[in-house]
Order: sequence, then C-alpha cells, then structure tokens
Amino acid sequence: MINFYDILGVTPSASASEIKSAFRSLAKIYHPDKNPFGQEDFKKILRAYETLGNPARKSSYDVKLKYHQKANIISRSPGRKTWSFDDKELNRRNYYNEHIKKYEKNRNTKIKHAELKTNYNEYKYILFATPIAVALLLLIINLAAAPKPKNIEVKNNNAEIRNNRILNTGDNPYSEYFGRQQFNNVENKKLTIKNSTGMDIVLCLFKERDFVRSCFIQNGFYAEIEQLPKKGLYLKYSIGLNWGAEEKLKTANLNGNFKKKSGFYKSLTEIELGPINEITLLKGLNEGFRSINEDEFFNKD
Repeated sequence: MINFYDILGVTPSASASEIKSAFRSLAKIYHPDKNPFGQEDFKKILRAYETLGNPARKSSYDVKLKYHQKANIISRSPGRKTWSFDDKELNRRNYYNEHIKKYEKNRNTKIKHAELKTNYNEYKYILFATPIAVALLLLIINLAAAPKPKNIEVKNNNAEIRNNRILNTGDNPYSEYFGRQQFNNVENKKLTIKNSTGMDIVLCLFKERDFVRSCFIQNGFYAEIEQLPKKGLYLKYSIGLNWGAEEKLKTANLNGNFKKKSGFYKSLTEIELGPINEITLLKGLNEGFRSINEDEFFNKD
C-alpha cells in the first residue's frame, strides 16, 4: 500500500496546514510547467494531497493504512500462519489458481523438456565470443598505455576549457576566487540541479554570505551536490556558451568566462532543503530568480 505521508514528507500527526505547505513546496519543484522531468512524481504528490487534504478521505485512508501495517507485521512474524484477506485479494487468488497457475504448470513442463535438449548453440556462441572479448581487452590495454598528446586545445560547445583541460559537469571553476569549499557532514542534504537552459551554466551556492560550492553544469545534464546544510542556502548562476580559459573577468580580476554571455541570476529567497530537493533551470528568467550584473555576481560582501 502506498504511504502518502512518506510522499509528502510529513508524519501521520501532521496538521492540515502542514500537509498543504508540504504539497505546495513539492509542487513548486515537480509541477510539469516548471519541471518537464517531474510529471510522474507530481501525479503521486497530487494524489497524496487529494487524499490527505480531505478530512473524510484522510480518516478512511488512516484506517486502511493501519490495517495494512498491522497485516504486514502479522505476516512477517516467525512461526505465525494467520492471514486475513479482503474480497479483492480473494478474487485475485482465485483468478491466479484458475488461470495463471495452470499456465505456469504447462510452461514449466515445456521448460523441463527444453532443458533436456543439447546446449550446442550456447557452447557455439561462447566459443565465438571469447576471442572477440580477448581482442577488445587487449585493445583497451593498449589505448590506456599509449602516451597522451600534450598542449592540444580541445573545443566543445558543452565543455569548459581551462589550462588545456576539459571541465565537465561537476567541476568547480570559481572555488579559487570565492574561497574554500564547505561540506556539511552532519545535516548532509543533497540538491539536484538540472540544466535545461540551452546553454552551459556555472552555479555558485552560498550560505548567508559564506561560499559553499561552485559547479559547472553542461546543457542537458544535471549535477547532484551533496553534503549541504539544511537552511540558509541561496544560489547564483552565470550562463553562456564557449568557455574561454583566457577570457578576462574585470570585476573579479581573474581568467575564465563564457565567450558568448547570456547573463547572471540570483535566487530571490533562501532555499530550505527537505527530503526531495530538485531545481530545473529553464531558458530565460526562472521563477524565484532575478537578473543581476557581473559586479553583484562576484561580490563577496
């Protein structure tokens, strides 16, 4: 039985206002208009709220949930063989005995006869595949041992070039400027950022005025940032294409920026992380963010 309380992240003793608040928080993340990847999750969240948000439905659901939990405890108790079935479960078992079990018996008989036949084809495939696997293994070993070319600049629309090295999603381009990265192993929250902007982004997380983490995310990719504090987070991100290692940033007096720039953005309010934390960034100005300039993005105060 689906536990609607777990879906909304509340306890069975939660008040109506707490249930409504939890639903609104999750809806902001998974609503299809804001998150094209969260359609199925939003259906589950909506179904849970429609049940728990209605006092009559909630009362009926609580009775069924307690009965289901009690039945699970009884069925798992060692040495006990006491079960109780409702009409739906009884009909399902009768259907199984009349149709599925009969088919399964016939299928098992066919499998038993098939196993008596020779396995010549299986041995033939093994003999054919073994030399191919050995050849591939030798090829991988040779490629790994081959010397890597030096001083070759690699250009990629969805990659960051810095010191002749490709930075992929998850790397930290601005951590040297903002300072030492912070990791919270006590609260240990995780935030997933999905980039659907059509460009690459550099994301910077802060707790109040303190720098927490920076992360490069390619277009069409997502990054899972772990070991974060629960409260007080806000984020900034820059967006653009064609990262240049020597591209000068006047405000921060450092190198490394997008050659084709689109803008800088900052969240309007602090972010509080719950059991499910996911933000999808879309093209243009996203809800909950405002456009800022380069000076404000790199401001450390």
